[in-house]
Amino acid sequence: MAYQSGRGGYIEVAGDRLDVIAWEAEEASDWEETTGAGSGGFKESLAVRKYLRGTVKAGFDPAKGPKGTPEIAAGSTVDLVLHTAAGESYRATANVQHLRWVTPAGNRITFAFDFESTGAYTYGA
Repeated sequence: MAYQSGRGGYIEVAGDRLDVIAWEAEEASDWEETTGAGSGGFKESLAVRKYLRGTVKAGFDPAKGPKGTPEIAAGSTVDLVLHTAAGESYRATANVQHLRWVTPAGNRITFAFDFESTGAYTYGA
């Protein structure tokens, strides 16, 4: 079975490359029910909004400011590029929804943030 390693993937926030540990992205949509008298007793719906959401986990780098990068804060909007090891990437303007810190004793300090795109996003090489 063939697989693709995540080892060459990386993330840029406002042009600044993060020390990424992992990222995940999900293409999502909101659906609006369109069931009417002509639906023949079956529920009908239509995708009305598409967006990208996900989570980024990265290593803390004190040289880049108190949050690893000065652009990331809960409630901020950032330019985000999620690069895969295969050379493709998601590009989006994204709202940072949550920012979390993990500070284990005897191990590396990391942070994670959840995001949701605002406006159009793209995927490709």
